[in-house]
Amino acid sequence: MKEKKEPSSTEALMWFTDRWKTSKRMQLLLYAILGIAFYLLFIKHILPERVQIQVGMVSPETIVSPVTKIDRAATEEAKEQAAEKVDRVYTTDDRVTNQQVDKIDRFFADIRKVLSDGDLSADEKEKQVKLVLNEAISEDFQGPFYHTVAALSPDSLTDIRLKTREIVYDILKKGVRKSELKEKRESVDDKILATMIENSLDSKARIVIREIAKKSIVANEFYDEQQTEQLRDAAREAVQPIPINKGQIIVALGEVVTEDQYRKLEELGLLRKDSNFLPQVGLGLFVITILTALFFYIRRFHPNLYHNNANLLLLFSVLLLTLIGMKFIALGQNLEWNMLGYIAPVGLGTMLITLLLNIELAVVCAMILAVAASMLFNGENHLLFDFRYGLVALISGTAAAFALADVRKRGGILQAGMVAALASVFPIAALHFMLPSEGTWMVLVQSLVFGMLSGLFSAVLTIGFLPYFETAFGILSPMRLIELGNPNHPLLRKLLIETPGTYHHSIIVGNLSEAAAEAIGADGLLARVGAYYHDVGKTKRPQFFIENQLHRLNPHDKISPNLSKTIIISHTRDGVEILKQHKIPKQIQDIAAQHHGTTLIRYFYHKALQQKKDGDQVREEDYRYPGPKAQFKEAAIVGICDCVEAAVRSLARPTPSRIQNMVNKIIRDRLEDGQFNECDLTLKELEMIANSICETLQGIFHSRIEYPEEPAKGVKQG
Repeated sequence: MKEKKEPSSTEALMWFTDRWKTSKRMQLLLYAILGIAFYLLFIKHILPERVQIQVGMVSPETIVSPVTKIDRAATEEAKEQAAEKVDRVYTTDDRVTNQQVDKIDRFFADIRKVLSDGDLSADEKEKQVKLVLNEAISEDFQGPFYHTVAALSPDSLTDIRLKTREIVYDILKKGVRKSELKEKRESVDDKILATMIENSLDSKARIVIREIAKKSIVANEFYDEQQTEQLRDAAREAVQPIPINKGQIIVALGEVVTEDQYRKLEELGLLRKDSNFLPQVGLGLFVITILTALFFYIRRFHPNLYHNNANLLLLFSVLLLTLIGMKFIALGQNLEWNMLGYIAPVGLGTMLITLLLNIELAVVCAMILAVAASMLFNGENHLLFDFRYGLVALISGTAAAFALADVRKRGGILQAGMVAALASVFPIAALHFMLPSEGTWMVLVQSLVFGMLSGLFSAVLTIGFLPYFETAFGILSPMRLIELGNPNHPLLRKLLIETPGTYHHSIIVGNLSEAAAEAIGADGLLARVGAYYHDVGKTKRPQFFIENQLHRLNPHDKISPNLSKTIIISHTRDGVEILKQHKIPKQIQDIAAQHHGTTLIRYFYHKALQQKKDGDQVREEDYRYPGPKAQFKEAAIVGICDCVEAAVRSLARPTPSRIQNMVNKIIRDRLEDGQFNECDLTLKELEMIANSICETLQGIFHSRIEYPEEPAKGVKQG
């Protein structure tokens, strides 16, 4: 009896690695870990407990502020106090000063005419003086003053005019308010007294100067309401908002509640008739609801994800990474940066999920992240969900996912980030215009800047994290395929240098495979890159493959068909080993292992039949590739194109009809041989693949004209 062989540590590790990917217990554990992480991230963002309290009551507990928020009433009161301290602004109207001086000049000019008129009697002059004074200066002069003016000598008028003009101008240029008229007019006497010391003026002249100057002093400095309000507005703006700080005690235990304290409690939203108890239980139920919906969605629409815990772990890792980034942003949200939530990198999650998994899942996850954003950034208005951040996160994240649907270069991630940035502008602006009371124009500009930075920030983070996720989970993204398809890749360089024939063959197979895959809606990029590497195992023994022999002797002529078969078959296994050594993704390894399936190596099988001796047994299954058969469409397509390229290259005259017959025969033989039994290719798709291959081959092997030889030099033409 044979002893049961114990599995090696390597085999046990491989068994465990494969086992955990399909284990239902592991799947439940992953959901549990995600749920706990959700719960811990949101626990500080649920609504605070509200209290029943009234003004004049003794507080049964110490109530502290759960958040930092502006105390609007206190801030407004401080602003008004600052505005009241601003003095009223007065502006001097120089036009009034000039008008009064002009009146004095006109008055003395008219008086000079009256006093110089020799035809007028003394009484007539006095009457004329009265008319001029009443019209030019004022009607409030006393009767004797008219007589005094009429008795002046015309020669003295010049000095009187200049002194009067000087006094009036000096007083008015400093500004005279209406409330200061009496004081300013009395200052005329002081001016005249100073003039008496400097100049010898008679009593009549001083009387005239005094009365006219006093009547000429009028208010020319007026209250500037607009400028005063501007200064008061500036004083209001200079006042820093008075916050109710997080952790600040609003009402202490045993303290009688005042109106101001009650107002603060109301401002913070802490007053409620009904108690809001068990918020933690509610949060737990909410998280369970979200995860349950996600579970059934994945089970119904993404069976590959549902049956593969590795992909599920990838999805949850991306979600947690995004949520942690959002949490850090939420910690920085404060009174001055209350719109910081718009910068949350929601696009990081949706872009990574689009690139690594699929866009449908990314859109659903954008909804989950939008709900998370609504809760994480709810500190400003004290609602459980701040829909503003959720709406912007949903639109921005979804736009980023759609922008990456067909991306082929890493530069496309930045373009997707710009699309997400622009997409966030519209909901932010719409919300601001619909809720203008929520903020000023400055707040709008700040919000728009944060929203646009979110898209760009997400793109940069996606570019940074993408290679790590690709490597850790063996994901083959379009960008990774583009990099693997670069001719400067070490393996492709090795293929070109050591096996140039195989390299050329692989390039043509890649072109055929890409066109055929795209014709049926499969991944053309995966098919092309997989074709580049499908024969990399031939680099181990390049001389045993005819495309690399270059007119040299065929080594198979000197060895047995069985050994030749072994060498030929080994190139698939060798290729997988080489690809593993260079850490080429699993899908490319699968194409290298599956492109021959279990097909028969006909040449060496028939050669063995011809060389067999009596009693020898040549079995067909010994001359077949070990497989496995193609498990997915791209592997089957590469296998077809690999066989077609070699067969068509052997045709002497590759006409379109001969090419078509050859392609149809190869596909029919593989179909009858059961090589497509384990992949989901339909007969219609096989027909489309054949048509695509024929079109591509006809372009490669198109007919060319035969160029005439050039005549030898010195030979005369014609």
